[in-house]
Amino acid sequence: MRLACRDCSGVVDGPNEWQCVRCGGPLTPELDEMRDWASAVTDVPGVGRYAALLPVADADDLRSNAHALRPVDSPRLAEALGVASVRLLPQTLNDTGTFKDNEGVLLAAKCKEWELASVCMHSSGNTARSYQYYLERIGIVCTGFVPQASAYKCPTTTMGKSQIVAVPGNMADAAEAAIQHSRTDGALRLTPSQWKIEGKAPLGLAIAEHAADGTVIAVTIASGYGPLGIERGIQRARAAGLPSVGDHSYQLFQAADAGLLGAALRDGRDQIDLADMVAPEQAFEPTLQSTNPNRTLPLMRDLVTRTGSRIDPVGASRVEGEAALFAEVCEQAGIPLDYRNEKSAFICWAGLRQAAAEGRLAAHDRVVMVVSGSAPYDRLP
Repeated sequence: MRLACRDCSGVVDGPNEWQCVRCGGPLTPELDEMRDWASAVTDVPGVGRYAALLPVADADDLRSNAHALRPVDSPRLAEALGVASVRLLPQTLNDTGTFKDNEGVLLAAKCKEWELASVCMHSSGNTARSYQYYLERIGIVCTGFVPQASAYKCPTTTMGKSQIVAVPGNMADAAEAAIQHSRTDGALRLTPSQWKIEGKAPLGLAIAEHAADGTVIAVTIASGYGPLGIERGIQRARAAGLPSVGDHSYQLFQAADAGLLGAALRDGRDQIDLADMVAPEQAFEPTLQSTNPNRTLPLMRDLVTRTGSRIDPVGASRVEGEAALFAEVCEQAGIPLDYRNEKSAFICWAGLRQAAAEGRLAAHDRVVMVVSGSAPYDRLP
């Protein structure tokens, strides 16, 4: 699959917000018509299975854990929610234990195509670990900068020539450290961009292939790149003529102390004050502190409106109260989770229980829940 400029018809590519480098126009995928999923997928495991539907030249560069993109049915959780079914997309089975691997493996493959030797970036933890792993695997040096408070998310600070650096302060300080490193070392700084959305498309493609009857897609979010990418994958499958998800909505959840994006949408705001983006000193889940939701605010407004979806905050007490059942089900299903290590998946489950209690889930609903978060430390590379 190639990306082409809709305005000047040129085929262009580069790490630049997914816009044409010649005229600044939007890039759109050039898709071949595909008869069925059997003809659309490859034998490369994980993200590489969907290489024909992703803008990457070499499918082999997209190898990741295949089990992370295969939904697991949970009748017990369905009973607890009073819905027809619940399927878990077990993202903690990914190589670095997080759903950021879909993005990390794709961006690493693109950096190889762009012939980059060294890159840098900042994140709250999971993204840095994923980028470090996949870029180092493909032979590109990656230096990640994370706030000191969430540095525990990256136990392997050095991997080959790639490093993760803990920065005193918050996300803004980590971003500034990445900027300075880019200036002094010549590493290309990877910033939040359309490639982060593209990197989540494999999740939507997996849902389209394996759970096309899903009516509700549930996931914990920070800036919203996750659901934006999932929807891109679902729509891309449909555009290629493949069986895809029909009418569906998103149940999106944020920790109550990290709900800037949802609050802005509910209040009808067009802009979020940068001063409000400073994470609390004792954040309930540090990895959910958004980098800059103003980038995704208009895109998320469109998604929520178009699909009849919503974003809700979930309080810490509810998350803690609902954690035991979800942890037990995941353990029995072989899905690695550690509440102490990261609470993202538990926030989503508690949010679904909250939605069920408020009558926002129907008996006929088929829920697909993205199990985000992080695997226990002893499972990490």
